[in-house]
Amino acid sequence: MIRQRIGSTFALVVLLFAFVGFGYKLANDPGSLFSQLLFFAITAGIIFLLFKFLTRNSVNSSTNSQYRKSVAQSKKMYAKNNPSPRRTDFKKKPVKTTKTATSNKVRPLRDRSKAPHLTVIEGKKGKKKKRAF
Repeated sequence: MIRQRIGSTFALVVLLFAFVGFGYKLANDPGSLFSQLLFFAITAGIIFLLFKFLTRNSVNSSTNSQYRKSVAQSKKMYAKNNPSPRRTDFKKKPVKTTKTATSNKVRPLRDRSKAPHLTVIEGKKGKKKKRAF
């Protein structure tokens, strides 16, 4: 509890000194203040761009490659099962069929021979958990 008070008090004092120093510099030498702010902004921008450039290739490359691989696998899997017909004539509207009563419809059975593209991860199914009882 005391550490939080010391930390917040210290931060408040530092912010107060920064505000007083900024006001003093603005009142006495505004040209120097703006040149310092411009130099700080340019330096911060260069550091940000260098950091962004250096971390871009290492972090995203493995994640993106895994994502691209899974998308390609998914497209390959579903392209065989569901070829989507393309309409070339957009002016023609599809002919509407008459609707039958929902009670007369029979649901078609699902084809269970098509396995999903998910895999089962084998775990420690036979091991008993240590319990207090």
